This record gives sequence, C-alpha cells and structure tokens, in this order.
Amino acid sequence: MTQLSFFAADEHVPEPTDLEGALAARGQSTLAGALAQVSVGLDAAWRADALVALLTEAGLDPVRSTAGPDGRCTVSTARTADLAPVVRRWRRGAVTAVPDGWTPSAGALRVWFITAGRITAAGAVDLGIDAGVEQHAPRRVALVEALARAGIRTTYVGPRGDGPLLRLGTARARARLAQTLGGAPPGVPPEVWPR
Repeated sequence: MTQLSFFAADEHVPEPTDLEGALAARGQSTLAGALAQVSVGLDAAWRADALVALLTEAGLDPVRSTAGPDGRCTVSTARTADLAPVVRRWRRGAVTAVPDGWTPSAGALRVWFITAGRITAAGAVDLGIDAGVEQHAPRRVALVEALARAGIRTTYVGPRGDGPLLRLGTARARARLAQTLGGAPPGVPPEVWPR
C-alpha cells in the first residue's frame, strides 16, 4: 500500500473541511436547510483556545461557552452555509457517519487532535472518538481504515480502557501523525503536542 503524502498542517490555512476532524472525534452537528453548525465539548482550556483560533482563521465565527467548575466548555461554529456540504457528507439520516473512502487531511487531523487527542504516560498517542461508536462498529472500522489510508496505524481501545479511542502505539504511527500535525498552535503546552 502506498502512503499518501501530506504537508504539515501548520502550513495549512484553516478551512471548513477541517471540521471533519471534529466530526471524526466527538463533534456534533446540526443541519437546518442550507445552514449547518458544528459543536465540540472540550476538556481543557488549551483545546478551546486552539480551536477558537483555528475557527476564527477559517471564518467560522466560533462561540465558546463559559467553562464549568471542571474546566469543560463547548466551542461551536456559527450556523453557516459553508459547513453544510461538510455536515451533509458526514450524515446518514440523523446519524454522524464516516464518508465512504474518507482520508483525513492534515487540517482534519489537526482538529481531531485539538479536540480529542492526548499523549499517554507511556508515550502512546490517543485520538478520542464518540462513545456512540461502541454501538456502531462500522463507524469505528471506517475511522481505523481512514487513518490507515493516511499512513497512520491505530488500535481500537474500548470504553473500559479509557476509551473509546484509537491508539497510535508504534513509533512509526506517532512520527507520521507528528509530521502531519506540524508544530503546536500558539499557546498549546508543548508537552501535550506530538513531536
């Protein structure tokens, strides 16, 4: 299998299709006529800061909820026609579904890591996915296959193992992700960003 060549996401100008990374992770979407919106619940201020900056640069007018006592907040885009094609592509009826043959771009991987990625104490990299995939094995399989098309091999970790998530346990997979993600966004603690 040939691996696709990606430029680092830090050379990429954010665009609406980058929100596919949020939909692959734990993002939620709404679609009303010609307008769509994507919202993501986040567990750290650095995630919210980085996502707000990215969405602002993409012209998606983000709104950030007030953080709760545990630091969690939600970041949402404005309702916009720019996101409607993205949300439609990621829908099967009212359910979020991975588009057939989807390969995450560098921008989508960057959003995925910002919204639901982490480095474990053992040095592995985890990409969080929606708890709903536990009941939807085809979606879980489609995400594993999508990352494989991007040259990133993962292992599924279920809810009993800190998941659900996709784990990049090999040095090669982690290096590929780090190369694709590029440098950490401004203000992101270096220890939480793959290198």
